[in-house]
Amino acid sequence: MMRAAVKVEWLKLRRSRISWLTAAIVGVGVPGLTAGFVAAATRALQNAPLAIKANAMLIGVGWTAYLGLLAQVLSVAAFLGVGIPVAWCFGREFTDHTITGLYALPTSRVTIAAAKCTVLLGWSMALSVLTLAVGLALAPLAGLPALSADALEPAVKVLVVGVNGALLTYPLAFVASAARGYLPAVAGLILIVVVTQVLTVIGVGAWFPYAATSLWAGMGGPAAAAMIAPHHLILIPLTAAAGVAATLWWWHRMQVV
Repeated sequence: MMRAAVKVEWLKLRRSRISWLTAAIVGVGVPGLTAGFVAAATRALQNAPLAIKANAMLIGVGWTAYLGLLAQVLSVAAFLGVGIPVAWCFGREFTDHTITGLYALPTSRVTIAAAKCTVLLGWSMALSVLTLAVGLALAPLAGLPALSADALEPAVKVLVVGVNGALLTYPLAFVASAARGYLPAVAGLILIVVVTQVLTVIGVGAWFPYAATSLWAGMGGPAAAAMIAPHHLILIPLTAAAGVAATLWWWHRMQVV
């Protein structure tokens, strides 16, 4: 039953416009923006406004700086980009009034919800790989030399940051399910972004999973990145697990209203 549910949910996601739009924006747009920033910082006049902004975000030189900036941008883009499909995937059943039909299927609602989570995880991991691959392909535009061993560690960090951003969207699945629509989940997404900014400003962002990834990627500078320890990052998969558990519990107990 699980395999069949995964196939159906993958078909739904693959045929949705929102998944392709997200893949274009995150998988291609984010690396393109990063390459543009680095090119502006290295080739434009140093007193140009864009060059000043780009230099403020660069940590290190060469591949370290380029992939580090890609990780910073992706830490935000992955959460925002994947959050919309997650909200849609779990909220569309209610918005399109197809939720009642699920009660007549031999596949349990919990299995369907688990299949949604599985498909979204696999898709978001592939999206992170796509982002890194496009970023490596666009590196010559930023004036970088041939790929070297120095790029391995920051490249792995890009993948981890992308997956972490996707994991943090799972609580939105519960919001979309419990609120019976994707718009409340989108509102929750915006609220999380605002709260993240506030908590980061007051200095407790390391303990807030939605801020920890960006800080670890270097968005707050090298000093802030160095303060992020493994016990801060472990809160990210725990948050995802809590979101999945709450969603499965709700789908098991939900009633038609």
